[in-house]
Amino acid sequence: MVRKEALVTPETRPLLRRAHQIVNSGDGEYAFTDLRRTTLGGVQTRQFRLFTPVSRRRMRLPTSLPEFTELRHVANLSDSPVTVAAQLGGQWSDHNLAAITHVAACNFRCSYCYVDYAHLAGADHFVASADAVVAEFVALRVALRRTGRRLSLLRVSGGEPLLAPSLVLEIYQALAVRGLLDSVVLKVESNLSTLTYAWRRSGGHPGAGDSAAMRGIKLHTTLHHPPDSREWPAIRDGLALALEIGFDVFPAIGANDWTTTQFESLYSELVRISPGLPLRLAVRPFHLDYPALADRRRLPQPTPGEAPSVRWEGILRRRADVGYLAEPRHLIPLT
Repeated sequence: MVRKEALVTPETRPLLRRAHQIVNSGDGEYAFTDLRRTTLGGVQTRQFRLFTPVSRRRMRLPTSLPEFTELRHVANLSDSPVTVAAQLGGQWSDHNLAAITHVAACNFRCSYCYVDYAHLAGADHFVASADAVVAEFVALRVALRRTGRRLSLLRVSGGEPLLAPSLVLEIYQALAVRGLLDSVVLKVESNLSTLTYAWRRSGGHPGAGDSAAMRGIKLHTTLHHPPDSREWPAIRDGLALALEIGFDVFPAIGANDWTTTQFESLYSELVRISPGLPLRLAVRPFHLDYPALADRRRLPQPTPGEAPSVRWEGILRRRADVGYLAEPRHLIPLT
């Protein structure tokens, strides 16, 4: 359950309150960044851009698979095609294309975010319903099919999508109404620090249909702040709530500047929430090169022998007797 002493309130987090107001436009509509007004790649329409999750050139690899094991400490894990293939069938390479939409605000300003800060504060936004999002996704999917390209991954990013939990539920339900759940997977990217606040604001009582929907949504969460930070209680409680209400959670960290003590604390925190979480964690080097990062602090780049994932593997072997990414993440139960 969510710990009451750590609940995030608008009084203690004014940026959270403002971001929540931006994204939740009212009357069943939500704010999205107009992608035509960004420097992001692959833009197709104001709603969607296309992205290739696994790219050898960019060192984004499904490193939980045997053929990529040797690269697991130097590559950025990008295993959404693997999880999609496990659900829909086929090979991961059949699902190596995502359509991404970006909600228009976030409560964080992480130095390594590839989105320009202006678009984390509602700049250049428009409003649309979840049904309109899915309708545009379907149109893009049909157009790509004519060119021989398969689109089976709908990704909601940001910004911070879980400023509006109802948005992701409504997108899932719109996919269900169209009979698309046997050919499309919904992935949500979140920092999870907003979930307890936003869930309470939305009523916080999922019905049977909502609970079923949650179980079908892949929630990829980057835990941006370590356990000794001011932000950690909200992240920890958001993570616990996400599991409680049924999301299929895949955590990650970009931890080039984390200490060994912080890693040890993270293991203890994760295993208290769910024994499977430490084994699902991806420790990414975050070797990122995007225009929005040009004037920001870069995370230090360790040598392979000093990679954060090497330290994390040592903790896993000592405390759980298992290697890092020894098993594909989607095969690890969260109970």
